[in-house]
Amino acid sequence: MLVMQISKHSPENCPAFEAKYRAVAVNGLEKMESLAAKHKVKVVGGWTDHPGHTVYIVYDTPSMDNLMGFSMEPEMMAIMAFSTSETKLLITLKETLALIKK
Repeated sequence: MLVMQISKHSPENCPAFEAKYRAVAVNGLEKMESLAAKHKVKVVGGWTDHPGHTVYIVYDTPSMDNLMGFSMEPEMMAIMAFSTSETKLLITLKETLALIKK
């Protein structure tokens, strides 16, 4: 299943400008793919809206339990200490079309 995580931080907490959060963000982002793989989660892609202080990451996960296990890794939890996050389940447009044609 595809899942999008949308994380936001305040300008005051931006890792680009705040050294204590920069170290946490660099550490977490450098370890993200290996930690995800440990939980059988694949990082499909990640994007930032730098002026909006928003990060978008898409994961492919076999279950929400796997994604939660990954999210609870200390490096991932450390990033969430200065961010807020929401998680969205995604389906393809092809899957959406099949649903609405039923």
